[in-house]
Amino acid sequence: MTGTFTLTGRVTYDFVPALFSFSSNTGRLDFGGASQRPVRSGEVRVLQGATVLATTNTAADGSYSLTFTSNGSAPLSAQAVARTATPVVIVEDNTSNNAVWAIAAGVPMGGGTLNLHAAHGWTGSSYNPALRTAGPFAVLDSMYGAAAAFLAARPALAFPALRVNWSPRNTTATNGTVANGFLGTSYFDYEDNEIYIVGKDGVDTDEYDNHVIVHEWGHYFEANLSRSDSLGGDHGTGDVLDARDAWSEGWGDAASGMLTGDPLYVDTSFAGGGQDSWGFDVETDTSPTDDPNPGVFSESSVMRLLYDAFDSTNEASYDQLSLGLGPIADALTGALRSSDALTTVAPFVMGARAGGANQAQLDTLLSHYSIGALTSDFGDGEPTLRGKYTFVAGLPANQTASLDGRVDYNFAGQNRYWVVQGTGARLTVSATSAEDVALTAYRRGAIVGSADDELDNATETMAFPTTAGATYVINLTGYGAVNGSYSVTLSLTSP
Repeated sequence: MTGTFTLTGRVTYDFVPALFSFSSNTGRLDFGGASQRPVRSGEVRVLQGATVLATTNTAADGSYSLTFTSNGSAPLSAQAVARTATPVVIVEDNTSNNAVWAIAAGVPMGGGTLNLHAAHGWTGSSYNPALRTAGPFAVLDSMYGAAAAFLAARPALAFPALRVNWSPRNTTATNGTVANGFLGTSYFDYEDNEIYIVGKDGVDTDEYDNHVIVHEWGHYFEANLSRSDSLGGDHGTGDVLDARDAWSEGWGDAASGMLTGDPLYVDTSFAGGGQDSWGFDVETDTSPTDDPNPGVFSESSVMRLLYDAFDSTNEASYDQLSLGLGPIADALTGALRSSDALTTVAPFVMGARAGGANQAQLDTLLSHYSIGALTSDFGDGEPTLRGKYTFVAGLPANQTASLDGRVDYNFAGQNRYWVVQGTGARLTVSATSAEDVALTAYRRGAIVGSADDELDNATETMAFPTTAGATYVINLTGYGAVNGSYSVTLSLTSP
């Protein structure tokens, strides 16, 4: 059939709630409670054969309308593509040459109405691969919703295009390549600026774990609109992490609650032939506590501090602050991003104060989470954080440090920082230890020097040019695995 026609309809996907019970410490995906949700800002296009005749994007309710002209030479089809317009989010299959996910259907003769729906495909015990089409659209909508929430509060924010990799082949195993689905876990890759989400039936499927998805989106936000100096690595409740990791992971957890509107973080998986889940409350500590080491080195403390600062529900005497998303965005994209210090809770707090947060309410909240009344980006007012920094008064300088070989490299005990003012001359830093150590030099988040030969009984040396008056932070990280502490000698020289 030839002529000009109009096609209208809605694009929807199955969303499956993730459940978790604190009393039984179990949970699952609730397929019986699945609901149809609109695909917002999703791309819809009409094709004649392989030729795209018209393209549009769905409205907030998933509706679309487009007009196309057919020449009658090939069958007509409509596609709903897992790609949004503003901001751009694209969900692709990393195990299939990065093909963008889409669902399709034939177009009625003469146009008319065509609704497109992506189904979850669950059969009661496993997924039907041919019917499992909702996964990429669930991931897409969670990512889009996170960005849309920030844009509603701060419309001027500019989000760079985000590529998200989801596949039913993506698994928790690591004995292969990412192109073959061997991820290990869902994660944000800082090097390629993309997110990877697991989806292996019978192993771990995260497409409906929207807190997990938004947590990883939070790392994308850090990397592109704010800043992260995090070391990465394994982390969990109760860990005494390096303050940068505690900040980054605590932010991701808090963001998942803020941006989904639900403080119950749930991560489902498969175990023993069935489904299971674990979770925690982003807002409220459990009894007995799930935060045995509160403070600046605890991701749980940072998480609940941020969520309490954000939300409008003041459920306790210590929680009287209700900033909302806008001021939090301002602190993240302003003060924290441009700080001379490393990215910990301190620059965020200073940014929030500068943005008008009530100081007494903020200090009360900090105190509840065993954090002192911070007065500088470098942790003044909180001795445990301030004690990590040593300000070098002049060069040359020789320093000694003690690191803890009983914990991982991304824990507080394996990291120390030195703050140096640039002179315009080259700065040389050396670290000597019987154990493996590494050096990294930062200038407002940019790595300007590094040294790590991964050898014990060695001296690590790095050298880099400095700008007069600029502040540099030298991070010493230890990898020594000994039953106790070990010493490091640091030398800083400049011609």
